[in-house]
This record gives sequence, structure tokens and C-alpha cells, in this order.
Amino acid sequence: MANIDNKCKDLDVRDYFTENGYDHSKNSLEDLYSLQNETQSMYFEKQGKKPFSEYNIGDVVDFLMVTNHAIIDELHEMMDAVGGIEDGEGNAAWKPWKSTNPEVRNKKLSDLTPGDLKELKMEWIDVMHFVFNAGLAIGVTPQEFYNFYLSKNEENWNRQKNNY
Repeated sequence: MANIDNKCKDLDVRDYFTENGYDHSKNSLEDLYSLQNETQSMYFEKQGKKPFSEYNIGDVVDFLMVTNHAIIDELHEMMDAVGGIEDGEGNAAWKPWKSTNPEVRNKKLSDLTPGDLKELKMEWIDVMHFVFNAGLAIGVTPQEFYNFYLSKNEENWNRQKNNY
């Protein structure tokens, strides 16, 4: 259930996107978001599925259910990689029953091999693919993502300043 004690429908959303000059040329967020949209469109076409623009609410719910599972699955893979996977002990970071748990938990990310750190970051990228898909499914544009994110972040700061 969504939180009903901190609704954002009345949150003033500034146009940070335009204020920061992103409306006059392409930008990296728009590039990534557009690429994910193209990737998803290619998949839909290949699978004979209708595009997001033709989804009804039931389709959105079904898509978000699968996307939710995919995000959770990718987060699990990220958790397995956070302690490093090259030596096979990375998942000990979250498994207290493994004898190497204390040792792995005391490592720093900088202790990981370059390959293990790259694997960890690539798992985060996999999470982001599905997060972007969720946004695409509900019609979030790059500009809205940017503006809503910064506006909500500002609101979160204000909440913290006011002992939320």
C-alpha cells in the first residue's frame, strides 16, 4: 500500500530540466532512457507484444509485477556480488552463517578486484534497466524523471530539516 501520510500529488515540481539547460540538446539521461525504450520496443516487437502506448491499466499492472520480480532478482544478484564473486565468497557478505562472513563484511569496496567491482556495478546497471522499464510503462519522460526526482529530493531534505 502506498504511504498515505506523505502524498506528493500537491508537491510543486520545478522545471529543473529546462533550468539546467537540458531542453536545448540531448543529454545523457535522455539518451539512456531512450535507448531503454528502444530496447524494450525491439523486445515487444520480437515477441509480438503491444507497445507501452497501447497498455491499459491491467497491462501496466502485469508488466510491473514481472518488472518487480526482475528488480528483486537483480538486487539479489547484486547482493551476491557485493563482497566479490571471483573468490566465491561474495555472498558471505549477507550470509551470517558462513564462516567468512565477518572477514567479507569488513572489506572495503576498494579491496575488491577491478573485475569484481565491475561485476557489482554491472548488476546495479541490470537493476536500472528494469527501473527504467517501470518508468516507461507508466509514461514517465526523461524530463519528468529529472524534474520529479529533484523536486522530491528537495521535499525529502525539507522533511528531514523539519524532523520528519
